[in-house]
Amino acid sequence: MINNARIKKLSIKQEKKRQALLESAIKVFSEKGFHEARISEIAHEAGVADGTTYLYFKNKDDLLIKAVEDLFERKLQEMERHISQEKTGRDKLLRFAEEHITIFTEDPKVVRFLGVELRQSKEFYKKYPDFKPLRHYMKFLQEICEEAIAEGSIRAIDSKALSYIVYGTVNFVITEWAVQEQSFSLTEVKNYVEDILRYGLIVRKEE
Repeated sequence: MINNARIKKLSIKQEKKRQALLESAIKVFSEKGFHEARISEIAHEAGVADGTTYLYFKNKDDLLIKAVEDLFERKLQEMERHISQEKTGRDKLLRFAEEHITIFTEDPKVVRFLGVELRQSKEFYKKYPDFKPLRHYMKFLQEICEEAIAEGSIRAIDSKALSYIVYGTVNFVITEWAVQEQSFSLTEVKNYVEDILRYGLIVRKEE
């Protein structure tokens, strides 16, 4: 059985199969829900034999954990690449909100799964208390907040609380967008979120 320590030694062909299974898992979980999804359906979607899945993952739980962690790792890499273009912490913070909406709404099914299905699986989190797929993502956001505070471009507030507020606000918006039958304009929402992050609730002088 292939474990994490051996993943780096996989051949290109094996890694392609593993990646196909990870991406197919998210798709099937998004469409059917974690509890209703079957390993055979995921394998079929990935174009591999049912038994192949167990060469890379212990069971469906393990596949879910690895699929979600892989998803956030890829999104974080993309996020870091885009945000690195900004010069100030404040601009990085604003860019984070915009990029988070853009990146995660490229596939509404992924948003629906992460925002609805995964959050409802309380028993899963109890069973796997170390499963914290957001830890690196949130750490990155908190570091941006700390940078903005340190440079004085935003006022000195608790960086952890701010990171939760920013992520929670943006994530709620894209989850609502994903589950609504008649989706609202994300462009407008991005502008509203940026305006609130930039100016807060204070009355602007020009008003």
